[in-house]
Order: sequence, then structure tokens, then C-alpha cells
Amino acid sequence: MVNFTEKITQTFHTLSDAQKKVAHYMLENTQEIVVHTAQKVAEASNVSEATVHRLSKALGYESFFEMKQDIHQFVKNDHRAVNNFITKTAMKQESWLEEHFLQEADNIIQTSQGIQKDRIHLAARYFLDADHIWVAGWRMGISVTSYMQFVLKYMLGKSQMIPQGEAAEYVTYLKKGDVLFVTSLPRYCQKTLTIAKIAKEKEVQIIAITDSQIAPICEYADIVFLVKSKSKSFLDSYTSAVSVCNAIVNEIAYIGKDDVMDNIKEMETKFEIFHDRH
Repeated sequence: MVNFTEKITQTFHTLSDAQKKVAHYMLENTQEIVVHTAQKVAEASNVSEATVHRLSKALGYESFFEMKQDIHQFVKNDHRAVNNFITKTAMKQESWLEEHFLQEADNIIQTSQGIQKDRIHLAARYFLDADHIWVAGWRMGISVTSYMQFVLKYMLGKSQMIPQGEAAEYVTYLKKGDVLFVTSLPRYCQKTLTIAKIAKEKEVQIIAITDSQIAPICEYADIVFLVKSKSKSFLDSYTSAVSVCNAIVNEIAYIGKDDVMDNIKEMETKFEIFHDRH
């Protein structure tokens, strides 16, 4: 079955200049299209709303809504890595390194514009008050979860990573009063969602980092942080996700400074004991 990116590729030469602008925008902003109206897409592409509807027809869809449904399915199936690999490796521009860092910076800026201070504060409060903190999220997302688990263990002494192959054993011990921190990024690992569902049933508070308002984890999480993950590479970027983690860590250090300081002092003492002097 031909997906929407293939439809654009196959019909691109037949599109008007205005329609090509929309097509370019859609390919660069696939995640956002799913929650945008035709008017929003038109404004972002700097064309008329009618152009967006005409493009839908030109690509073989009955309506813009039908096109959005197809894009939604495309996002769920997560074919982006393959398509991005083909697109991004076709031609390397001289300015690729500069563009890479500019994109990383833009991800952080755009993410920050959607993050509210009170949500960061609430997440920090959840972590501080938790009886125990569980962390889940693997694949590429482990670059975020492994970091967060280590820092929470260092600061609070009560976080634990759920091993991907031992999820059933670990979720058995989830209980009310605990907090679950998860990353759920494309391809939205089903095991992570299952853990979140069980945690929700056990009245565990859930903090999630994901990339879209329609991400499945949003159904279960008490606090959701949306992050931008665009990349000049064929793989998504998690720079903004780590940045959100750092913001939460800073807030934990501020509002729980006495307890955190005691924990860090004790930890540093133990580092001295285990330090290899030979």
C-alpha cells in the first residue's frame, strides 16, 4: 500500500508551486500535521487553506481529513527512520554541521515554549514525595531514561530502572505512593504502554515524556511533557527530552535542597571509600 510520502514523491512534479510548499512542510512536520487543521497547515506553509485542500485531492484523498488519517497511521507505523535515511543521505550540504546544531537548539527552544513552570514544579514534587521511583523506556529512549534514573538515584536514593526483559516481575511491586517515569517516543513501545496501564490501575503517579498530543501514553500519564525531536539526521533527536529532565532535576534540587544535600554528601563519602587509589 502506498503511504503518503510515496504519494507526494510520485506526484510532486505535477503539483503547483503552492502545493509543493505544503508538501515540503508536511514531510518536515509529519507529527504536527496529525493535530493541525487545514487552516493551521496553510498558515505554516504560507499558502491559502484552499491550496491545502487541493493538495489532498491531488494526492488521491477524498478530503484533508482522510489525508490526516493516513498520516496518523503512517506515524503510528513509524516509517520515518527509513524515509529520513533516504532523504537525509541523498545529499550532504556544506552547511550540514551548522544546520545540525541549529536544529538541536530549535528543538529545545520550541519545547521550552510549551513547558509550564508549574508542571516542572509538580513533577519535582512527585519525585520528592514518592515512596519509590520506577523508570521505564528503552530502545533509543534509554538515552533519556538511563540518565534520569542515575540522577534520581544519586539525588534521592530511591529510583530503579525496570529491565525490558523483566517487566512482569517488576510491575508486580508497583504500589500507590510510587511514581513511574517513562519515555514514550516513536515507535511507542507496547511494553512501556502496558507498564503504564498497570501503574495507572495501581494508582501510581505517572510522569511521561513523549512527542505528540496523540501519543498513546497520554491516556495514562498524570503529567505529560511534549518534546520536539526533529533532526537533520535520519534518527530522531532526544536533546530536548534530556533538557526537560535537567529542568526537573534543577527544580528537585531547589525545593528539596536539604534532603538532596544530605544524600549527595553521603554519596560522596562512599565514593571516597570505593575510589581506586592504586
